[in-house]
Amino acid sequence: MRATALSLALAALALPAAERHVIPMRTDLPRGEEVFIGPNDTERRIRKITSPTMLVYPAPRPSGTGIIVIPGGGLTHLSIDKEGTACAEWLNTIGVTAFVLKHRVTFSTFDDGMRIAGDDTTLAVRLAKRSAAEWKLDPARIGLMGFSSGGKLAIVAATSANPASRPAFAAAIYPSASDEFTMPSGAPPLFLTVAHDDQTGIMEDTLRVYAAWRKARVPAELHIFWKGGHGFGMRKRGNPIDAWPDRLADWLRSRQLIP
Repeated sequence: MRATALSLALAALALPAAERHVIPMRTDLPRGEEVFIGPNDTERRIRKITSPTMLVYPAPRPSGTGIIVIPGGGLTHLSIDKEGTACAEWLNTIGVTAFVLKHRVTFSTFDDGMRIAGDDTTLAVRLAKRSAAEWKLDPARIGLMGFSSGGKLAIVAATSANPASRPAFAAAIYPSASDEFTMPSGAPPLFLTVAHDDQTGIMEDTLRVYAAWRKARVPAELHIFWKGGHGFGMRKRGNPIDAWPDRLADWLRSRQLIP
């Protein structure tokens, strides 16, 4: 009984007071999730997500641009704080309405996980475009932003063969190893950020993704900071990588997506 009460209390804390609107994405699936705190920090995470949802953070002064935020977590959980809600709150400060995607993380194999999470991601893009008017957004200015495994999902959606499932632009922050992909006609502009001292595989795949965009002559911008490691998210730790949100804001301005 005590464990159940703790789980319910943590679940109630998972959503900030300023954010309460939830978009159910699959009404045919039973809702379920579990909030927990990692053993080495105080960051909240969510696992056992059985039905995908989006948490909406409307910008106080909307610019017409929206971004779907995909937290990382290796497809086993979502780092909902530093790679989800904190990012959404920051995006609000620059006039961007944010949708934090809570994709499913219940699966039997990694390949199943990628397929399921990929389906949830492309569905999120379609739903956000469809509901753009409700949130005072331009459907042609709805992008994707993902961290680690979420970065991989952002790349999967950006290279979708279905134009309706592709975002208008994408940002991949220290994206995890990406499978081979084909650059479609009409692929969106891409922003990439990674730390030089991240895992070798992360660095190599980030460079490979950038090279694919460059080869296809699709606009892309890559920032490599010499120190920052992996999984920094929105948390500032006194490393050069702390400046990455400023570079993303500059990129969004240069593309006339925010004032």
